[in-house]
Amino acid sequence: MTNNHKKDILIVDDLADNLRVLSQILVEKNYQVRKAINGKTAIRAAQIAPPDLILLDIKMPEMDGYEVCQILKSNHKTAEIPVIFISALDDTLDKIKAFEVGGVDYVTKPFHVEEVLARIESQLTIQRQKQQLQKEIEQRKYTEEILHQSRAVLSSVLNSSLDGIAAIQAVRENATGNIIDFRCLIVNPVIAKVLGKDKSDLIGKIGIRKIIEKFDDKLFHSIIEVVETGKPLTTDLYYQCDSLKYWFHFIAVKLGDGCAVTIKNITHRKETELELKKINLDLETFSRSVVHDLRNYINNINFAGSLLEEEIDNKGSDNEKELIEIINTSCERTMKVLEGITHLSQLKIESIKPISFNLSQLVKEILNYLQNQEQRINFSSKIQDDVMINADRKLLNIAIENLIKNAWKYTQKKEETIIQFGEIKPTEKLWNNKIELANISSIRFKNKSIYYIKDNGIGFNPELADQLFIPFKKLHKDTSFEGSGIGLSIVKRIIELHEGEIWAESQLNKGAIFYFILGI
Repeated sequence: MTNNHKKDILIVDDLADNLRVLSQILVEKNYQVRKAINGKTAIRAAQIAPPDLILLDIKMPEMDGYEVCQILKSNHKTAEIPVIFISALDDTLDKIKAFEVGGVDYVTKPFHVEEVLARIESQLTIQRQKQQLQKEIEQRKYTEEILHQSRAVLSSVLNSSLDGIAAIQAVRENATGNIIDFRCLIVNPVIAKVLGKDKSDLIGKIGIRKIIEKFDDKLFHSIIEVVETGKPLTTDLYYQCDSLKYWFHFIAVKLGDGCAVTIKNITHRKETELELKKINLDLETFSRSVVHDLRNYINNINFAGSLLEEEIDNKGSDNEKELIEIINTSCERTMKVLEGITHLSQLKIESIKPISFNLSQLVKEILNYLQNQEQRINFSSKIQDDVMINADRKLLNIAIENLIKNAWKYTQKKEETIIQFGEIKPTEKLWNNKIELANISSIRFKNKSIYYIKDNGIGFNPELADQLFIPFKKLHKDTSFEGSGIGLSIVKRIIELHEGEIWAESQLNKGAIFYFILGI
């Protein structure tokens, strides 16, 4: 026997000697054996615990083997149990009747042990194969049902999607194996409508190359590269049909020996972007023109003030000298404001060029420069070593310089200046705490560090924190601290260009901490 599980065989015979002999033979061959001395007992035993096979005698009192077999086959619980008749009856009609009532084999007494064992094993093998086949049929039905449901869901998604969806298969040249075209396997109504065709005109058809090249003559070869390399393709396409003009966002992903294609109509968004770009360009030109003219006017005022100062020299009254100082100071501050406007206008929404560099080193260089420019006796810094960051170095240099100059400015009236810089990694408990307090998505910035610059300056009213990054908005009087009020606006714009967030925490006279996190 190939199966380690003991097969359960029920022997039905009214003669005790027959039961004993058959039972001994089968037990020696590692079968599990049960015995029944009449038909009723056999039927009850089979219904309580169906055996794998039944050896059934025909000649028995009260209920013969034929009737027992008929009853077993009429019950769904016992109908599939194979029944082998073992009988002294040798007439052909007896054998025919045995098969008619549901028997699967017939052994004539006296029997040969080898023959009985061979027939038992043969029927058990057939039974195992039937059970296996039944399982496979059930699994296939289940799979077909799942497939049917999946197709229905896919069809529903395809037909209801607002985006164009298609699947194409490569058509290769036999001699070289090179892709010469594509065959359309799946297409939804959106793509068909864009192409001005019915789905039936596309599905299963070759000639997709001509359609693809209508969008872009280089697109066909780009899709071939997707199939051959497995690298996805994402691009924006311009398409004109008659007098109508469209923009589509096109995505191609390798699927077997072909591609899954998605196109999204972004015409409205693209037109808006182009219009905004034109407006921004006009505003930038206008801003440069205004700043240029204002600089000239301010320089003229400043020059006139200088001449007036030389004219009155020591002869002028204190009031006149004070007025000249106001003119010069106002000109200087106005020039700084204009410089800030110029910097802010130059921060266009364009692709940045991130590289990895040592942010700790940059912070140290800026602090050394400030200390050389304005020596402070009681100055100390605490800079975390070797904090590496991936960002546009030129832009982030501007942002960090503004943040440190901000800390430097608001600590100038303290007896001691303390400036700190560090990194809070996503693995630290403090990271979650800061993200939650800032009301920022932890999923959006998963695995991104938070960086901070802390000072012991005069701080600010925490209720005004939302006004920190507004251009020209100052939380302290000009008479106390000079500045254009645009530095932090520039910082915020740079952080946003890096898809990040910046925020601050403070209490009056207890210093301030600026935090930022980058999304790239």
